[in-house]
Amino acid sequence: MDDLPGPKGWPLVGNLPQLTPSLLHRQFDDWCDEYGKMYRVRMAGQRIVVVSDPDLNREILRDRPGGFRRQSSIESVMDEMGSNGLFSLEGDAWRRRRKLAMPAFNATHLRGFQPTLETITERLHRRWERRSPADIRADLTRFTVDVTAKLTFDYDINTIEQSGDVIQRHLELIFPILNRRLATPFPYWRYVKLPDDRALDRALAALRQDLTAVITRARANLPERPSNFIEALLLAQDGRGEFTDDELFAEALTILIAGQDTTSNAMAWLLYHLAAKPDVQQRIREEIEEIPSILDRQPYLEAVVAESMRLQPTTPLVGLEAISDTTIDGVTIPAGTWVVVNVQHAGLQPENFSAPETFDPERWLREGPGNHRPDASTPFGSGPRFCPGRGLAMLEIKSVTGMVCRGFDISRTYGAEPPRDRFHFAVIPAGMRLDLTPRPAGAIRS
Repeated sequence: MDDLPGPKGWPLVGNLPQLTPSLLHRQFDDWCDEYGKMYRVRMAGQRIVVVSDPDLNREILRDRPGGFRRQSSIESVMDEMGSNGLFSLEGDAWRRRRKLAMPAFNATHLRGFQPTLETITERLHRRWERRSPADIRADLTRFTVDVTAKLTFDYDINTIEQSGDVIQRHLELIFPILNRRLATPFPYWRYVKLPDDRALDRALAALRQDLTAVITRARANLPERPSNFIEALLLAQDGRGEFTDDELFAEALTILIAGQDTTSNAMAWLLYHLAAKPDVQQRIREEIEEIPSILDRQPYLEAVVAESMRLQPTTPLVGLEAISDTTIDGVTIPAGTWVVVNVQHAGLQPENFSAPETFDPERWLREGPGNHRPDASTPFGSGPRFCPGRGLAMLEIKSVTGMVCRGFDISRTYGAEPPRDRFHFAVIPAGMRLDLTPRPAGAIRS
């Protein structure tokens, strides 16, 4: 590792003073350009290897959970919050939970969730029909909160049409404090609780009470077809074992935490790209007129999603830890070393995608000359720990994108500055401003 190139650091603290947490993805990209596909970083005694080569990325992600795990601090923080689910579990515990949980994400259950998606998408349509959103990302977060709450424990928060719901306030507390704890070197909250930490404890206790009631009802009156995620988990067990109430709570909370922020930001970035491409908006309109159901393949719309996520994956960095001594591309990696898989950089290289800075959905559909390497863009991860929520996220994204293109013309607000991409666990488009102009009813053709 010491032979790898990398930025020069300071004594004791290493490269820590050179990093801005909200711009971490950009800093790592810049160092990839300067030092190559594999380089080393030091942070206050912790040695880190950053990898951006698609082949090496795939090799590392496939060697989970045997060779690599998420950084151990993640599992301990999530465990303290009672949300140590598929996202953060490791080893045999993860294997067992994955086997139990994966059937809940199958196509049959997702098909049963479609009416809920349609109802909540229509609420968002009505909100934007009344007035163009002042903060489109905030409205998309309302949408994903409503979807995840309804699908997880059958609670209709309806933050799109109203505000101030107590469940919503609980959820708003969790993500920023989780992000702060993951970024804090010393777990101060185990010794001294700040006001935010005490508020988090109260929020988690309230959510546990609500979810426990849902779990009790579901166990007592399990339907033939699930109406929410907890019912789907219980129905999917089918002799594979049984979830405890604590495990069900952890998985439900994991979906609530992971399902809202990443998906809402992915939709926001996609709409930003569409706002500069009226021809792409029109082609989406024509496709959804021909193929109206989001449950069916919509090749062009799905290509648009893939292209947006290539340009701006909402989780551009995957932080891992070597479980035992290993090698990556001939470099010896000691146990405990942090290994960061840079997903974003690989998707923006000309050897992987021709004209990589250009938004071009056609590249996912055509055959012919030019570089196009789909496996270099992995916004949902790859290998055994491929994101199990991909199917649901895609349905949400397709539902909202189709609704927007069918009902509105999207444009970038005149004179507005481009959004600033900021790294907060997911990459958010800070300051994004878009205009949505309602289209005449039934207007598909321009």
